Amino acid sequence: MACSYSKQLISLMCAGLLLFLGTQLMSCKKKNPDPNTDVNPIDQDTTVVDTSSTTNLLSSIEINLSEMASINGTINLAIYNNSSTFNDPNQVYRHVFLPCTASQMNLQVDSLPSGDYAFAIFHDENNNNELDQNWLGIPTEGFAFSNNANGTFGPPSWTQAQFSLPESSVLTQDISLIFY
Repeated sequence: MACSYSKQLISLMCAGLLLFLGTQLMSCKKKNPDPNTDVNPIDQDTTVVDTSSTTNLLSSIEINLSEMASINGTINLAIYNNSSTFNDPNQVYRHVFLPCTASQMNLQVDSLPSGDYAFAIFHDENNNNELDQNWLGIPTEGFAFSNNANGTFGPPSWTQAQFSLPESSVLTQDISLIFY
């Protein structure tokens, strides 16, 4: 009897955890269904002029994304540039939407100033502009965070997903989508 009660309690706790995780992952929800659209372009001078030469100080993030379950739909990438906005769908620094073309893809985001960043990514297989979930709130589409970070009870923290981007550099991350 005690064992049965413990199993039920654990099942309920897991369902609650997964529901919480699913609601937190909604930050990956697309706002713009047009693929290849950069919602927040940087309107700033990309060069610094000194007496010797012109130097491009902006950097890039290259993401080697793998584990797509299909080649249907769109890849949705949300980049954040500070801890207070991380995982808030209304405060994304840069959105990128790309059609999914293979089970492994290379994505590159250019023209980023040096600084600290984190990203969330998901594969919107049915192009409905949201991360689909089952009745328990568990995501049914693949998702991931920068550094392949995983949270214990929900999404990872900024500290787990954060990385520094030096100026005039290309930073590469190998990211595998997560499926439950």
